[in-house]
Amino acid sequence: MAEEKLPIAILAAAGFAETTFTDTQKTLLARGRKVKVISPDGGLVQGWHDGAWGHHFMADEDIADALAADYEGLILPDGKNSADTLQDNPHTKRLIAAFLDAEQPMLVIGDAVRLLVSADVAAARRVAGEPELGDDLTRAGANWEPDENLVVDGKLITAISESSSAGRLEAFLDLIDGKAVQEAA
Repeated sequence: MAEEKLPIAILAAAGFAETTFTDTQKTLLARGRKVKVISPDGGLVQGWHDGAWGHHFMADEDIADALAADYEGLILPDGKNSADTLQDNPHTKRLIAAFLDAEQPMLVIGDAVRLLVSADVAAARRVAGEPELGDDLTRAGANWEPDENLVVDGKLITAISESSSAGRLEAFLDLIDGKAVQEAA
């Protein structure tokens, strides 16, 4: 009997990039992966789509109750409003640090890269980031790669918003499956 895999966590607060979230969720589910949404927003979390509030999505777990050991990997989707909410949440900082300390795969997209800075885990890590995040990443001690769309640093994958959705998710799943990951634009 095959060992049952743990779910993959998607951490999102109100204002996450809805298209990034739904594309990621659909792809993971189509590949037979279990997905759980973690949020500080209670039972429902609202997306941001085309410059306005989007749909509500069910959250499976409150961030205060989430433990890295219960998941195979963590995805932090793009979205300025979501990143703004999550960056000051002590549970966000705890969860991100726990995944990195345990060397569990993490995919961080777009504005969510700021969460590495607020969690004090950006120092000495190679990261991709939008140009407007470059100064903050550099001040935090990160090795910001301004010309890269996707950067793999150990078990951490960072990607700018415009990076290939399929490429970043494929790299993340390869890390979960224990495969070597090559950087790709």
